Amino acid sequence: MEETIIDNNFLLDIVKSSPASIVVVNKENLDIEYYNNQFIQNFYKGRKDVKEEIKSFTGLLDKSQQERLKAQMQSVAENSFARNKYMVYKLTSYELTIQAYIYAAPLRDNSEPKNSFQLLILSDISASHLPFISFDTRELFFKQFNNIDFGTFEWFIKQDKMFWTDGMYDIYEVDKNIGDLSLRHIEQYVHPDDREFIKTKMDAAIQNGEDIDIEYRIITEKNNVKTIHTLAKLIFDSEGNREKLIGSIRDVSAQRKTEEELINSVKVLNRSNKDLEEFAYVASHDLQEPLRKISTFSDRLNEKYKEVLTGDGILYLERMMASAENMRTLINNLLEFSRISKSTVPFSHINLNFILQQVKTDLELKIEETGTVINSEQLPFVSASVTQMKQLFENIINNAIKFRKPGATPVITITSSILPANKLIDYKLDKDNTYYKIEITDNGIGFEDEYAARIFQVFQRLHGKAEYPGSGIGLAICQKILEHHNGIIYAENIPDTGARFTFILPEHQPDIK
Repeated sequence: MEETIIDNNFLLDIVKSSPASIVVVNKENLDIEYYNNQFIQNFYKGRKDVKEEIKSFTGLLDKSQQERLKAQMQSVAENSFARNKYMVYKLTSYELTIQAYIYAAPLRDNSEPKNSFQLLILSDISASHLPFISFDTRELFFKQFNNIDFGTFEWFIKQDKMFWTDGMYDIYEVDKNIGDLSLRHIEQYVHPDDREFIKTKMDAAIQNGEDIDIEYRIITEKNNVKTIHTLAKLIFDSEGNREKLIGSIRDVSAQRKTEEELINSVKVLNRSNKDLEEFAYVASHDLQEPLRKISTFSDRLNEKYKEVLTGDGILYLERMMASAENMRTLINNLLEFSRISKSTVPFSHINLNFILQQVKTDLELKIEETGTVINSEQLPFVSASVTQMKQLFENIINNAIKFRKPGATPVITITSSILPANKLIDYKLDKDNTYYKIEITDNGIGFEDEYAARIFQVFQRLHGKAEYPGSGIGLAICQKILEHHNGIIYAENIPDTGARFTFILPEHQPDIK
């Protein structure tokens, strides 16, 4: 054993007393030419009788790791920058298994490179399993953010040698004792339908230095099909030559299966909703004819026989006519509700101030009778359906007037503002579009906070028909309109003040430029 390989006594003393393990090995056969005391302490528990045992570094590494160490030494011999980078190895000695960083650097004699390399071994990381195998793959590991179904790899291009972490073997369901891995060996696991795609991406990475960020399928050693997500990039040496391709993979099979099931569930739900809308439309339409006959004959009975009817007879007739009118309102609202998402009328750029003025005109008599005051700021231009925007404002304003406090003059305040960027994220809205937040606040009776979401459900009523007439569909129609316009609506109770309805509308719809 050559213990005089370091001639400078001062440097030799430093190396001997270093807290890190240091060995010098022969590149060709990995024979150990020098080791310091810390190496004995870390890997042989400080035994004094191991001099004959410590002859070769091969006793600490399996065959695949030995080849990888030789590849590392070849890399640092050709590229001095690589000496600043480490690789992670699993070292086994004296019933002790340690994962450690290893830095390598070539030694020189009279300025001539030797076949000996100094290895700096930092074994203080052995307490935890590392899911990456080098300085380079560490970065990719942190991009993947966890080590569940995760692994990293390195492919040395010149030698065509591939090295994996344990996670890679687990994902591919390959025996860890398989031996040397090459690119051709790995390609056989790619799903036949994805091989051309992978070849194109690999060629682009090798020839043009393009990073890889792809998903594709593999067929594992146990014949299981998996979807994996791969990140990879090309590493160059100091002279600009292609040295290796390093990367990470993550098994996303379960995640993609869940997403596919969710998409299918949404499709089923959409079909169900469409069927319900069709049913509501057909049922409501078909109910119009018998209702028309009930109303017609009730009117005739009232005209011809009102004087004949007495007592309960007149009361029953009046209730029947009122019920028929309520039924007509309900059917019309149901028809309107089912038509909203079926509407094929294209959106156009409209002035919401003009829409509000039309609604005021339509509700003019009710506004005058109740003394309602409507205060409004300047409203924006948006891409929308004129008819549906008119219905939206009319339903909310009409509700504010209907649910007024007894003896109080209804006051309705309408404000408008641009939704801040941070709120776009909160509501998961398109960051490239402008959204307007429009608030309609009243001084009415309000509602209990627990009903804030329920009031938008079909037929949801918080008060009796005798007290506040209506079908219970108006706010459900408002929500349907906002959904049709890719917007949002919600309600808030303002204690001791009234209620506030807020809707958020995009300035441009997807089909409007």
